Amino acid sequence: MKKRTKAFFGIIISVVLVIVLGITDIVPHFAVIPDMVKVGIDYISLNKNKNSVSTSELNGKIQDICSVVEHPFVLADKKCFESVRTEIKNNSFTTYTKGLCLSVSDNADALLDTDIYPVLEYVLDEEDSILPVSREVINRMIILGYAYQVTGEIKYADRAWKELEKVCSYNDWCTSHFLATAEMALAVSIGYDWFYDHLTEEQKLLLSEKTWEYAIEPALNDNHWFTWSKNNWNSICYSGIGIACMTFADKNPEKAAEFLAKCYENMPIAFENFTPDGVYAEGPGYCQSGMNSIVYFIASSRNYFGTDFGMSEIPGFKELGYFPVYITTPAGMFNFGDNKSEQCFSPVLHWYATEYNIPLLSIYQTNDSPDKFTVNTSEHTERNGSGKEDALSSLWYNRDFANADVKISDEPLCRYLKSDVGQSLVVMRSDYFDKDASFAGIKGGYNFINHGDLDIGTFVFDALGERWAEELGPGSYDAPNYFLNTPAGGRWKNYCKRAEGQNTLVINPNATLDDQYVLAECNFTFFEETDNGSKAILDMTDAYRMNGATDVKREFEFYNNSCLKITDTIKCIVPSEIYWFMHTKSNINISDNGKTAILTINEKKMKVTLLADGEFSVMKAEALKGKYEYDGDYSDLKKLTVKLNNVKTALISVNFEPVE
Repeated sequence: MKKRTKAFFGIIISVVLVIVLGITDIVPHFAVIPDMVKVGIDYISLNKNKNSVSTSELNGKIQDICSVVEHPFVLADKKCFESVRTEIKNNSFTTYTKGLCLSVSDNADALLDTDIYPVLEYVLDEEDSILPVSREVINRMIILGYAYQVTGEIKYADRAWKELEKVCSYNDWCTSHFLATAEMALAVSIGYDWFYDHLTEEQKLLLSEKTWEYAIEPALNDNHWFTWSKNNWNSICYSGIGIACMTFADKNPEKAAEFLAKCYENMPIAFENFTPDGVYAEGPGYCQSGMNSIVYFIASSRNYFGTDFGMSEIPGFKELGYFPVYITTPAGMFNFGDNKSEQCFSPVLHWYATEYNIPLLSIYQTNDSPDKFTVNTSEHTERNGSGKEDALSSLWYNRDFANADVKISDEPLCRYLKSDVGQSLVVMRSDYFDKDASFAGIKGGYNFINHGDLDIGTFVFDALGERWAEELGPGSYDAPNYFLNTPAGGRWKNYCKRAEGQNTLVINPNATLDDQYVLAECNFTFFEETDNGSKAILDMTDAYRMNGATDVKREFEFYNNSCLKITDTIKCIVPSEIYWFMHTKSNINISDNGKTAILTINEKKMKVTLLADGEFSVMKAEALKGKYEYDGDYSDLKKLTVKLNNVKTALISVNFEPVE
């Protein structure tokens, strides 16, 4: 698309948004318009894979493959299953692999009882979607398919057929919420492929016809927004339907090739989320779904075509495998945006570890020990144990890594990570797997990120096995306009999404509706790793340009492998009101005329010293202007606060030192 055309569409989008948002005080907000133009251009600037394979080439390959394709190939091939069968036959389990196998076996046996786990009905959730049903069918196909493949017992195949037959009786697979459609297509593809040698020709025909009718044809014929999406909808939808096209290509090779060509061309649009350094813009939880879907597709493509046509060679894909490890902390996860603090494990890390010979990733994933399975009448195995994940971990885990001599010391402890959509993080740590290690992470980047917060400058800090500076995580997805994250959008009426709900600065909170500029993009201007830590400087000025600030910088220094120093320098146009906030679950005892705070968690102590302007106080974790309707319960949190009034310049320097 020509630059002139892009600019035109960007301006149109900008004007419409300004009108829709009802910004009447246009003079101070006029600076928003160029940034909205940039947003508009970004949405229509799609970085497709220009070197992707053509439809005609794919059609030729499919014609050659259809009659000789080996099953299984979806997600895992015969070699993967054979390694598990050999392990069972020789009783050569490790503690880890035995736990995985037993977990899946227990899940599969429980699924045989349809009184406890009845066949799934077509049930819409609160979003008028069958997505939970689709995901549960995936779980059941993987659990039952694994059990069938490694034991050969047809009882698992017969139980799976009941599920497959039922979803084929549905009137549709909910194309109004295409994520559900794509995931159901993946579920049926797994069932068809993993039970292939047990299914009758009539059963295979039914699965093929319904997948084409309910999923592939609608994907080809309708103008779905995922085709230009840069978030995980792109990855999930293209992956699910793309794998279905491989699985059922023999019914219509030409159309299968047509959609698969789009997969190889358009899936890299969403790779901007993690190119070039592997940092996933939407955060760890959404990294799981996006990364999983991409690997599912690439693994299946390799097994089917013998190649992924260069997708895995795109810069940033290899680095993406490291991301969960980099942002895992001793006490959880650096859970910026709409993400929870629980550590994010995924079987695809075993796939990455083997693909790129990175034992570190397998060692990390083996920390996700299988839980003992117990029957749950919720009907969904997804809510009860981790059978699907354990099955894929068992299939993808490289047993040679069990005794690998991994030199963790070779991995940098401090990293500056960025993505092409403007996301950026600096993470610093004293060790990777020591639960008592220290970790400090700070976020810069772009506020206008899907699932993002007004959180430039926010940080987490773990030490002594505890988290001292907390991120609040997701708000209520039911809140009005929660996903409207434009200026003055409804998302910013949720405390945990605003700057005041982060560990950052708030300047002149009454000056604007949003307490950081929604379209701000702030970069790290300095990063240096030292012998015992590292230092970074984040220029936060753009985040407060609407709040009367002319220069805002945050220096973030991790030193002595356990201490953290944060120094903010602030300049404003007029005398201003400035807040420094940090959310914590600790008990806080302030002394020294407000210059010292002793934080206590589980009898462990952290000394926090204010080295420059202001004094410490404690505030409730709530909005400065009162509670919002859909705010969560943050009564277990407090805000360590520094407040300055009527100042044009400020220096706020806070030092954290564990008390041994």
